[in-house]
Amino acid sequence: MKKYLIIILTILLSSIAWAFHISPDGFGKRVDEGAMQEYTFKNNTGKTIRYRFKMLPGTNGRSMHEWIEFEPKVMTIKNAESKKLKVFVKSPAGTPIGDYNFYMNVETVTLPNTVGNTKEGTAAAGSTVGLSINIEMIGWVGDLPAQLKLEKHEFHTKDGTLYLKGFVNNRTEKRFVRYMMDIIGNNGARETFYGGVVPAKDSRNIDIPLPKFKKKSDIWKIEVRETLDRNLLQTINF
Repeated sequence: MKKYLIIILTILLSSIAWAFHISPDGFGKRVDEGAMQEYTFKNNTGKTIRYRFKMLPGTNGRSMHEWIEFEPKVMTIKNAESKKLKVFVKSPAGTPIGDYNFYMNVETVTLPNTVGNTKEGTAAAGSTVGLSINIEMIGWVGDLPAQLKLEKHEFHTKDGTLYLKGFVNNRTEKRFVRYMMDIIGNNGARETFYGGVVPAKDSRNIDIPLPKFKKKSDIWKIEVRETLDRNLLQTINF
């Protein structure tokens, strides 16, 4: 019975993942100058999906949800199609420098494939309520260039697999950095590691497998970048 429950749960989670595909999956922009981000929602479910959007307060009293303009509020996407959500954020004059956040709430409803002229924002007969998910979005106020580096790195082997070990240090004043690393080989092979968000003046340990490489001498360089705009922060050559 336990085995069957695990299989059912796996299928359910897989279905949810297919029903919800957003690109990019973050914000990561300076907002005191005004910032626009377009999000592409793609539907590969075999059904028609209706999305409803809300912008909710962030955490720690540093929310920017009241600074947001977005459109549309509701959109319907047929199978194998995609549409864009546009989000614009501008902080009020005099807002203190530092990072701020909000949550993008996305609700999905699966519609019958014969939705026809069903009005946006309403549900047709036979509709099925899907998921409701909050995605944290982070931006910042002020001229705060990212200062994040990989430090004290080394390679080691475990069970026949090469690993990169070290720590990522965010020295940026008053703002997070969302980072990634490309480990690039002499023969063109590449491993990409998405490290997530490191808060201001904080660090994260890493110990990541590099199955495409057998030894350190196979590696040409490491590039550390901001994830969303791929701004290059550091290059380490070997």
